[in-house]
Amino acid sequence: MTDISSMLGIIEQQEPDFAQHVVTRREAIAKGAKVSAALGAAMALGSVPVALAAFSKEAYGQSTAATVQDVLNFALMLEIFENEFYKAVLGTSSVAAQNNAFAPVRALAIAAGAQPVLAQISKHEVAHVAFLQANGAVNVLNLGASSFDFTGARGAGNGPFAPATTNLGFLLATSQGAEDTGVRAYKGQAGNLMSNTTVLEAALRIHSVEARHASKIRRLRRATGATAVKYSGTVSGGGAAAAGAGNLNPPQAIVDAFNLIYAGDDNVTHAGVNVTSLSYSSVSGFPSGTDLATAATEAFDEALTKDQVRAIVQPFFIPTIP
Repeated sequence: MTDISSMLGIIEQQEPDFAQHVVTRREAIAKGAKVSAALGAAMALGSVPVALAAFSKEAYGQSTAATVQDVLNFALMLEIFENEFYKAVLGTSSVAAQNNAFAPVRALAIAAGAQPVLAQISKHEVAHVAFLQANGAVNVLNLGASSFDFTGARGAGNGPFAPATTNLGFLLATSQGAEDTGVRAYKGQAGNLMSNTTVLEAALRIHSVEARHASKIRRLRRATGATAVKYSGTVSGGGAAAAGAGNLNPPQAIVDAFNLIYAGDDNVTHAGVNVTSLSYSSVSGFPSGTDLATAATEAFDEALTKDQVRAIVQPFFIPTIP
């Protein structure tokens, strides 16, 4: 198994300040949240990966704990999907038809200055795939470039996401949905990695990078006309509203997909604290008049279970996801 520290160096070189963007829930706990002894100890010691995993296990634990190997394999499946998606967008896929399909939107991305961002994200996805494989993840479905239908029709090529090949706004909204699914999937599986803190920390570092991808894509969307996305790169609410794709007039099938991706993202209770019940004086940095409900829905990505993630991504996979 490849040394994890050296592999993490790849990610850190690409995202050198990622650690500055990790946010803990110390403040919420200080305001009265009830937590277990394990979580409290982790927070007191400042162990961000362990604390996040403990929180995930307590708040979002699935009924049947997955093995570490299962989590690694599932993560690899998602990373291969994202990797091949960005390759197709950039025209570097090994499947010529996919490169050709995205040629119209590729030209628009270059003209709008979005292409360098997509290229950098693609490099990260390549690193994530290599990292997971080097540390024991298995490509159980033998996924390759030809395993995906990025229109969302499982091989028919005429799915509801087909406009992403010709419309830049649609492409960026699709990319945002993919990144946010990955972020929420990693968070949902963190509790299942508690038995292996080395793998846990590695997974949460990838989670951090994926979250920054989602944030950057949002800012690109704002710059290219998605007014529902704030200049800060945030979107309020839950369900399809959290996608901020109203300007695209998406068909019902897209609305249904976004409802799955952002299900529960309007949650305002974190670490046992209903954020809307806090007084402004107890929330450092929030001026009087701040809409705490909106701020709470923008502040955290909720976890997704494996079943929820499977339902979201299956239309893009030609093979059946077990």
